This record gives sequence, C-alpha cells and structure tokens, in this order.
Amino acid sequence: MTLLDLRALALLLAAAAAQATPPSIEDFQRPPAFSGPVLSPDGRHIAAIVNPDGKTTALAVIATDKPGEATPLKAFGQADIRSVHWIDNERLAFTVRPRVDGEGRAIGAGLWTLDRQGGSLRQWVNPSTRGSREDTPQVKRALDANWSLFQAPDVARPGELVLRHYVPNVQRELSYVELARLDPSTGERKLLTEGAPDHVMDWVLDAAGNPAFAFSSNGRGGSLVHWRTPEGRWAVWHEQADDEPYRRPLAIDRAGRPYLLVNENGRMALHRADNLAPDAPTTRLAGSTVYSLWPRLLRDADSDDLLGVQFDADVPQTAWFAPALAGAQAEIDRRLPGAANLISCLRCLAVPTVLVTSFSDRRPVRYFLFNRETGQLTGLAASMPWMPEGRPRQVASTAARDGLRLPLIVTHPAQPTPGPAPTVLLVHGGPWVRGNHWPWQPEPQFYASRGYLVLEVDYRGSTGYGVRHERAGDKQWGLKMQDDLDDAVAWAVKQGLTDPKRVCIVGASYGGYAALIGLSRGQMACAVASLAPTDLTKLTSRHWSDARVETLAYSLPRRLGDPVVDAAQLKASSPIQRIDQLQGPLLMLYGALDTRVPLAHGTELRDALTAAGRPPEFVAYPNEGHGFYKWEHQQDAWRRIDAFLATHLAPKP
Repeated sequence: MTLLDLRALALLLAAAAAQATPPSIEDFQRPPAFSGPVLSPDGRHIAAIVNPDGKTTALAVIATDKPGEATPLKAFGQADIRSVHWIDNERLAFTVRPRVDGEGRAIGAGLWTLDRQGGSLRQWVNPSTRGSREDTPQVKRALDANWSLFQAPDVARPGELVLRHYVPNVQRELSYVELARLDPSTGERKLLTEGAPDHVMDWVLDAAGNPAFAFSSNGRGGSLVHWRTPEGRWAVWHEQADDEPYRRPLAIDRAGRPYLLVNENGRMALHRADNLAPDAPTTRLAGSTVYSLWPRLLRDADSDDLLGVQFDADVPQTAWFAPALAGAQAEIDRRLPGAANLISCLRCLAVPTVLVTSFSDRRPVRYFLFNRETGQLTGLAASMPWMPEGRPRQVASTAARDGLRLPLIVTHPAQPTPGPAPTVLLVHGGPWVRGNHWPWQPEPQFYASRGYLVLEVDYRGSTGYGVRHERAGDKQWGLKMQDDLDDAVAWAVKQGLTDPKRVCIVGASYGGYAALIGLSRGQMACAVASLAPTDLTKLTSRHWSDARVETLAYSLPRRLGDPVVDAAQLKASSPIQRIDQLQGPLLMLYGALDTRVPLAHGTELRDALTAAGRPPEFVAYPNEGHGFYKWEHQQDAWRRIDAFLATHLAPKP
C-alpha cells in the first residue's frame, strides 16, 4: 500500500503561518487531516483516522518507531470513520457513519473489524439501513442501525465487543436500551440484559463485562439507578428527583469497587466506594470548588489501578496518582509550554511509550509520542496543519448583577487597533450545556481572524459549574439569562475591550433565541439568529415539540416554564411578541426540515417583520434539520454571516 507522509502535512503549518490574509472559510470548516489516534496495548502502533484531501476518511496504522509514515488500511468514499479501537495488539474495531443525510437525522455508527494489516475485514453493523434491500451475504449478516458499539474493547477481556441496541416502541420512539456481547472471531452474540428493569437507557458494566448498574426514568422527570444485588436481583440503588443532587456510578474496578460522581455542595466530585451497596463508605478522589467534574478515568490495563483523572476546568488537566506518570506529565509540559497536554495509554506502567494530545488556545490539536524511559518527545501529526496560529483565548469571569459568577472566554482579534474593538457576543445553544472551552475553536477563531473580539459566556442555566449555577436559569429565558449576557458585555466595555456601539449578538438554537431577545433590548448593533425559537409556547406544546412526553410534562415546565401557570411569561418572553422592539439588522438561518425548532418559528417572525417594513435577511436551507450538515450549506451560512458582519460591524480601518 502507498504510504502517507504525515511530515509533509506538517510542513503546511509553517507555510500557512506566513499567509498575509486570514484563513478562508474552507480552511476553518475543512475536516481534520488526522484525528482520533489510539495507542495499541503493546505501545508499538498507533491507529488513527486520516483525511488528507478533506473529503475521504481512512483508517491508518502507524508504527511508533516510524511516526512519520502511516499505512492506510480502509477508506469509505461516502461515509466517515468516526472512532477506532484496539481489540488486541493485532485486531481493530472501528465505527463508520454515512455523511449525515439532508434531514439532519441522527444516523447510527456502523461497526467493522479488521486486522492490523488490513485483512479479515468484516462488517457487524450497517449504519445506513433499518433492514437493507441489498442481498449480499455481508449485508444480510450485519445488524441494523439501531445497534452500535457500547464501549471501547477492554484489554482485560480480549476478543470481546459489547454492543448497544436501541429498541423503539410502536411510535418509533426510544423505549429502552439492551446490551449484547459479540465475539468477532466467531460472530456469536449473547444478550446481557435479560430480566433488567423496564425502560433502561444506560448501563455500567463490572470488570467481567456484565451489567451492574442500570439507569432509567422514574416516570416523573427524575431518574432511577438500579443495581444487581449480590443475590443477582435488580433493585433500586438511588432515586433522583429532577431538582435534587444525585450520585451516579461511572465504572467498577476488578475488586468490585465502583467509581462514583457524588454531590459536594452542589458540584459533582469523584469518589470510590468500598463496594456496590448504596450505603457503602466512599473515599474522595478528585473535586473542585468551581467546577462539576465529569472525569475520564485513567486506569492501568495490567493492574487496574487508577493512575489519574482527566477533567475540564479552566483548561483540560490531569490529576495524577501515579508518580511515574506525574513525572512524565511535568516533562511534557516543560517541552510543550502554553498547552494542555493530555496523556493516554493502556498498559501505562509496563509500556514506556505514551500518546500525548496537546490542546492550545491558538492552534488546533497536535499529537506527540513520548518515551518515558528515554525522554524523547516525537511529533506525530497536527490535526489541521494548514491553519496558522490563531488568536489567544482569555479565561475570565465577572459577577452578574445579582452576584452570580459568570465564566467568560475572550478571543482577542487579529490585527487589533488601539482602543475598544467591535465585538461578537457568541451565545452557546442548549442552553443546558457547558459552552466555554479554552482550546482552539473554529467559530470564535473565525470571527477573531476577521478583526472582531469574541465574547463567550456561560450564563446561568449552563452546566459544569454546579447545581446553583444551573438551577439559577430555571424559567429565566429572556430574563436573567439575558441579563447575564448584557452584564458580560458591560464587563468587556469596562475593561476597554469592547466598543459598546458595535456589538453583534450571534448564536444558534437557544443562542439564536438569545440573539433575537438581545436585539429587541436595543443595545445590539445587529444579530445573527440560527435555528432560533421565536415562540416559546411552541416549545412546550406536544403539537410542535419533538421532546418526549415525560420531558414535556416535567422537565420543560420546571426549566423553561409551565405552559399553563407560566403562560403569560412564556408569551412575553417570545420574540414573536416583540416585533416593535426588534429594530436593527437581522440575519436569520433555518433548516427547512427542523423538528426541534420547526421552520414556522422563523417564517412567522420573518413575515411579521416584513409586514412592519423591516424585512430580515432570511435563509431556509432545504433538506436540513436542527443544524446544517451539508458542506455547501455550512459554507453558505458562514459566508452570509461574514458578509453581514462586514456590513454592520466592520472594524474601523
């Protein structure tokens, strides 16, 4: 097979740095040339996803003693390889997803296996079918798209894959999730979850690969954690009401001790219990007074010891418990300053070679190999080698008007001029997610490359900062959640960063809603609203919403507002009721087949503004859902936003 010279790709990085003009939209949106690397258990090979032409992903294997060369094993012209896993030192499993269809539907990730030389290729899950019309023996053997890989293969259980099966009800809604063990050498499949509680949606396996914990709804907007008792029966281990703190098992070691997320003053910390029982004593392993942790556990494949914990704080970081790895981390950080460098390995103490994923605020991810015995640090590949160094991203915070801490990220503009800058207030969607992440991000870097300061806020309702921060957003759409955005802008103005007369609010989904409300408050120079809800009563209506019945009955009434009790507030906080206040330049972008925010949200507001003599710029992309997935639509949306900002927010020459 031909060899792909990854060092040649890396040379593009230096060439791009010399560009006098900012990177193109295509540069920002082009898929990574190298991604998802994983180290084999013996440390001798790396498996990764390569995409040198920006069009076709391929699975490649790289010998760690020849890191500049990759041997492509398998490529798919109309599908993307999504993840790669080592079954053992000689065999690989990988998932494949067809390019997302025009309706933006979530398509399952197909599953394949092959050996390290590219032979013995076999498909186990066909992601593009729910009962294929093709008649080939290969397709007939494959499971349909409701099946997927549940977790990465475990070195302690070589030759085994655990699959997840999404089982729909008669309305084609997800009813429950079952698991099955697959032996890829024989094709034998065994169901693991017979006799489980009803409507289980997630599982935690013990060290032998058997279900030990199961997660289901309690039917009232909360959740149940079930456990398999020593007698082999399923019983309730913990019940979480929708508005109370919780405990959640994450994993179980070979000694039968579970790792748990435990609430500490409203923030989740990592504990380990002595056994699986609900009342078992626990030992605290890691926690924060600022962030709720959802950590990645770094366990040694040989000893099963917990070597460290990786989590996202201000920047991605690792708390090491193993001195050898802590020493390696210190040396890597010394050699790669200004970056968050995450180590990954399987047999971490027995094998000297580790894989390093290096995150920076100014450049996309880079990958390295580090030998703990020799101290040699070797460049493996850059994920986007054509990108020049971007702009610094500053982690900051301010206080909202009621005292709540507001985490911020500021991306400073390219070619800054003295004095306050035109600013893009970039609002994350969700809204119940964490939006602020320090490493390089394409959208804020794109705006910064055009000369805008970019301000991102984890307003109340965002997750990752504890229960108080999240619950403070309950029923605050268009109210205190919007005040937080205004308070962040006021902070940037006070810091001398932002020109208060040149702020454009930009966002998608909830962020698009916030953009409309922000424009209606009269303090924004312009707004870009993508996939934006304009009528909150539609979001709480089962005739318009795609949310599950239980979500409509319990979660949304608490988080967004009760459709009966809070009807007046929902109406008043809807942009469709603010036609007179929606003054100023407005760009609206929608997917014509969106079921989360149906197109009527956009067309009704567009028509009302047009009737008022203030027609917005409006685009509805055909065959798109809640997000723009086709390459040409992504490009078109960013071109329109680029031109819109240049017209209404252009930096002064």
